[in-house]
Amino acid sequence: MKLVFEIEPYEDMVDEPFTTKSYLLDRINIFVLENNKRKEFCTSTFNGAILLDMAEGLIELYEQKETKFTVEMYESTLEYTFSYFQKLLTVTSYEGYNGETLEMMKCRFEDFVAAFLKEYKSYHQYILKQDPHAFENKHYCMMRDQINILNNHLKKLI
Repeated sequence: MKLVFEIEPYEDMVDEPFTTKSYLLDRINIFVLENNKRKEFCTSTFNGAILLDMAEGLIELYEQKETKFTVEMYESTLEYTFSYFQKLLTVTSYEGYNGETLEMMKCRFEDFVAAFLKEYKSYHQYILKQDPHAFENKHYCMMRDQINILNNHLKKLI
């Protein structure tokens, strides 16, 4: 499994200089790649908030503080619930407009975390390459901390 984060900058910001703060507000499309098939997982504005929430939820699952967490998408009525049970992660989406719940995926928890972490690291590195002052942004630093914690959990260091 592989996750892909695609960031869509707002049209009026395309010619503006890159800043970490504005980048974290752009729209994100997250795709899952399995068996050479690309499937849309979720989409939202405020990509920084979505990724921080997902990472925090995954950390809480690792630390057994929770057995599930929910991430609300911005500018839509979708909510994604991540549930952990017996080493499996089940992701369901809830459409608030019509009350429909769909199972988006079921996979090994550690496979999902590894895929998420790999893409989260790339995303984090990209920001620093574009903005050498990224460490002045508190959300960027929170991401760095989350990456370290998730990496340590995967390597069973904590």
